[in-house]
Amino acid sequence: MRAGPVLGVDVGTSSTKAVLFDPEAGVLGTGAGAHPVDTPHPGHAEQDPEDWYGSVRLAVRTALAVAGVPGDAVTALAVSGQGAALVALDEAGKPLRPAIIHLDQRAEAEAAALAQSPLGADIRRAHGAAVGAWNAGAKISWLRRHEPESATAATYTSASGFVLRRLTGQSWQSHSDAGISDLYDLAGRRWSPAALEALDLAPDRLPALAAGTSALGPLTPAAAADLGLRSRCAVVAGGEDTSSAALAAGVTGSARGFLSMGTAAVLGVALRRDLGGSTALLRFPHVLDGLDLLSGSTATVGAALAWLGDLLDRTPQELLDLAAAAPPGADGVDFLPHLAGSLHPVDDPAARGAFTGLSLASSPGALARAVAEGTAAAISDNLAAARDAGAEPDELAAVGGPTRSPLWCQAVADATGLPVALCGPDGAPLGDAFLAAAESDAEAAALAAAHVQIRRRYEPSPDGAEAATARRARLDRVYQATVER
Repeated sequence: MRAGPVLGVDVGTSSTKAVLFDPEAGVLGTGAGAHPVDTPHPGHAEQDPEDWYGSVRLAVRTALAVAGVPGDAVTALAVSGQGAALVALDEAGKPLRPAIIHLDQRAEAEAAALAQSPLGADIRRAHGAAVGAWNAGAKISWLRRHEPESATAATYTSASGFVLRRLTGQSWQSHSDAGISDLYDLAGRRWSPAALEALDLAPDRLPALAAGTSALGPLTPAAAADLGLRSRCAVVAGGEDTSSAALAAGVTGSARGFLSMGTAAVLGVALRRDLGGSTALLRFPHVLDGLDLLSGSTATVGAALAWLGDLLDRTPQELLDLAAAAPPGADGVDFLPHLAGSLHPVDDPAARGAFTGLSLASSPGALARAVAEGTAAAISDNLAAARDAGAEPDELAAVGGPTRSPLWCQAVADATGLPVALCGPDGAPLGDAFLAAAESDAEAAALAAAHVQIRRRYEPSPDGAEAATARRARLDRVYQATVER
């Protein structure tokens, strides 16, 4: 175990969060720094990597100030980041253009071509639903067609990979972070030779790979000065944000699944790497070696409630209060939550949402309750796909804004048939802190077991589970009807 306070840092879509953690005392302080998303054209979503580094600097310095801990006391720092952001760097490690993040859909044509190629079939067999405009292969192909000057990058990396480069002066990426890329060979735990050949990429144009607890070296003097830390502070590889958050929720084996509910919802379930088989979900390495995560996303969860609130001129909390007063089953109203397409287990960007069962008596509360119950049904579809692949979790550890609603948590418990355990709020940066403190996977798992806090547990109810099963069947029929267009 690395002695002394350590930092975990997660570069998210809208902000960077930092957690200062001590293995003996727990969380000492937290900090955050915002960074904007730019949408220069319809379907484009970009960020300036220098904004990421600026938000890292602010988050780290704020966490130190809140805790009252001097920077020279910190012994290690680990980093995670939003998945699938593509950064093109020159020889000196400077960005050639803004990063193309996971929300960007400009490369749909390139993704379709890749999906139909022999390489696309290999990727899908290895990773599940990994071929898409959001992933690296399609984005690199788009750059070659539209911005050839950017396609000559010396290195392609990710959000956390860029930060690791700035901190160490060397190009690194964790296996967990790299593993969601369609350039990664999941079975061989390496960059895919087939993908590199198909995209005409030399191996040295991608970062070196490291395990989550690996110390990559000390901070550079410039980075130490930026962050207010000592240059002897070790930089640890960390993970991808989903896997780091899963570790923070105590997902260290197959018994506990992970559910992050926010604008979207991401379900993560651990599976031993030697358990193969196809899956409709995304499969990538967990931060703990020997485990993979099966990850399924529901695109609009909190976003669906916010959309309804905009239509009805109500805040999300007002709608949830009304939903709690509405009867179970929402007076016969069902909600299909594909307001921004379907991600998993069915990859259908053209999927659309629907309310059914409406009548003149339908109230705002019934519609809001239908949103909670309909999104819970979509989450249960991802759990069913994980079970089909061999995963058998006993409970779901849940985090995120919608978990503040007892009604929503109970709807998820009823729909999945699993207890929903609410965890502490620190998420991915806390998981990174576990990795920074640990010198082995066993130590990281022990830290998770010792420090994960369960604030409340929701058990599935027999009546609710029966109603949820019937709702899933109805919503499946609605979806099938909408694709016959």
